[in-house]
Amino acid sequence: MLRKLDLKTNYTSEIDNIYADFFLPALSEAMTYRRAVGFFSLGVLLNTPAAMSTLVANEGRIELIFGKLVAPEDFEAIQAGVSKPWTEEELPRFDQLIADHAGSLLEYRVRLLAWLFSTGRLEMKVAVRPRGMFHQKIGLLQDRIGDVISFSGSMNETISALDPRFNSEEITVFRSWNQGQQAYVDNHAQNFARLWCGETGSSTVVCSLPEAIENGLAFVMGKFPEPPTSEEESERVHIFFEKYGVGNDIRPAVPKTLRGSPFKMREHQLEALRAWSGNGYNGILELATGSGKTVTAIYAATKTAEANEGIALIVAVPYQDLAEQWCEELRQFNIQAVRCYGSRAEWEPNVRAYLQRNRGQQSEFIAVVVVNKTLKTDHFQAFASRLDSQRLFFIGDECHHHGSSGYVGKLLPGAKFRIGLSATPFHYLDDAANQRLRDIYDKPVFQYTLAEAVSDQVLTPYEYIPIPVELTSYEAKEYSYLSDQIARAFSAARNDMGGSMGLKLKSLLMRRARLIGAAENKLVELGKLLSQRKVEPYSLFYCSDGRTVSDDDDDVNYQGGPLADVKQRHAVAQALIKLGVRVSPFTSDEHRWQRREILRQFKDGETEALVAIRCLDEGIDVPACRTAYLIASSRNPRQFIQRRGRILRRSEGKDRATIFDFVVVLPEGNLPDQDMAVDFLRNELGRVADFARNSLYPASSIKPLLPWLQRYDLEHYSA
Repeated sequence: MLRKLDLKTNYTSEIDNIYADFFLPALSEAMTYRRAVGFFSLGVLLNTPAAMSTLVANEGRIELIFGKLVAPEDFEAIQAGVSKPWTEEELPRFDQLIADHAGSLLEYRVRLLAWLFSTGRLEMKVAVRPRGMFHQKIGLLQDRIGDVISFSGSMNETISALDPRFNSEEITVFRSWNQGQQAYVDNHAQNFARLWCGETGSSTVVCSLPEAIENGLAFVMGKFPEPPTSEEESERVHIFFEKYGVGNDIRPAVPKTLRGSPFKMREHQLEALRAWSGNGYNGILELATGSGKTVTAIYAATKTAEANEGIALIVAVPYQDLAEQWCEELRQFNIQAVRCYGSRAEWEPNVRAYLQRNRGQQSEFIAVVVVNKTLKTDHFQAFASRLDSQRLFFIGDECHHHGSSGYVGKLLPGAKFRIGLSATPFHYLDDAANQRLRDIYDKPVFQYTLAEAVSDQVLTPYEYIPIPVELTSYEAKEYSYLSDQIARAFSAARNDMGGSMGLKLKSLLMRRARLIGAAENKLVELGKLLSQRKVEPYSLFYCSDGRTVSDDDDDVNYQGGPLADVKQRHAVAQALIKLGVRVSPFTSDEHRWQRREILRQFKDGETEALVAIRCLDEGIDVPACRTAYLIASSRNPRQFIQRRGRILRRSEGKDRATIFDFVVVLPEGNLPDQDMAVDFLRNELGRVADFARNSLYPASSIKPLLPWLQRYDLEHYSA
């Protein structure tokens, strides 16, 4: 019974373990649990059932209400029942969570949630508001004899609720059997009942649970029909505490092994860090893609944290997929990073609690991974500004993004320790952006080239095969027109790249790049190549985002004729499917969880080929890739260097890679003068020469282009 428990009136995470001291004993005696919390999120959804296995044994019941803030213009549609308050991206994929976290505490939480829901012992609703927050944070527990405990306060039941180091939380507890406290219990019960019944007035709408969540829970129940037990929960919690050191002073540590092999820094990584420290702990590490940039920077941060108390590590990355990879790498060094992306409500309490615990003197270590979009926001900048700059370690991954004018003053300029990471930090056209990058990171302090990485066997040796592709007569004329316009715009924008003429120049460059990238004859040459050579597993097809002519007779428009054009990536996928290749797209059209599943299937051999546009250009690891078809490739060195690095990463059983590069050439007699054809081919040959000279067979790599080299007196490129 609840009245037999030795419960306190107030619990604070500064002193108490709220999970162990309050939730475990109280839920073990409860028959019903009613809870209203402020945020609808995966963290809340999975951790609200914390310690509820005893409720299963007691045949208890749970009622939960989550808060959800929506745009005011959407609220009336939700009130009328013609719109939903959530997007597909916000809803958890329980099947994916089960697959990604087999045997973990997270898997157990999903199973418990599913079992309670399927047996009718758990019911959930969502309270939607157009402005302000649904700030109800009340809970009620009732035992077999009718005694009730209510509690209220700041407690947010998120993933960090298990760990008192992260959130500074407080709850106040009231007992129905104590004189003077019953009125509080009754008031909480009445408030919850009104919410549950939808008696909220016009400012809040209470909605039922999304159908997608119900279907996901049904899937999990079908997979795990056995009821969860308190013994299993205790075991999973114990493992969680042991694995993450919860409740201890966690500090970064260099691992003894990394990905199954003894860990040892390579000489080029140590040399890079010696150059960085010799430059006052600031500078850009210009390391070839795939040569260990991430590990190099984390090693530097770990050693710095070992030598200095209270280091705050902030890692800024361009995309969430890359942020997830950083969090995984940091975990190998015993670093559990706060994920500052997604919902602000998920991470802001953690950093706010850190600041509160370290007022006066910054003594705790903290690691934060933040996406660039969040980095620039006022609320993140406000957090970062309160950190001790002499203990601040900033890592800018793919730091070439930080040359944009939007980052001025946002890259924590006072940080004592600073590393910029990029294989290609500087833009080949934008001098102003390059100067802004130098203002922050000073200069590249160490360079490790792809040639060195291949020679040192850090990257995979590769065979390079260029495939000549002639533009059509129409495409050649369009190229000539756009080139003339680009020359005029470049002259006008030379001193004002950020102005209107600069924007016009960028637009023209993009049009010309799409024209070359989606050249009609690329599909013709690809078809010839695929008729002679089978598509091997672990193949990657890089495509343009432009449109190209399709020769697929199965595709017809509404008038019954063949389609005039389709997206190049769709046409390539169609061609592969016709050949019986198991293919999958990898583009920005897929959600993050879909892309993770696509990469897993590719790694496991379930998918033989990926058709990608720009999503794989930066940071996303696909080491299993052994053959690449560069159907579209920019003249920007950054892009083709990044792409080549993706392909050459080391992987078990991979002793070499093959790169087919579709090199565009201009047809003879379709340009106003020969000089344009020479300039065009010379620009294309910059990439070809760079690829060829570092390949296994440099001399033979250039031979497919000899007819055009001879035509325009460029044979010296084949030497």
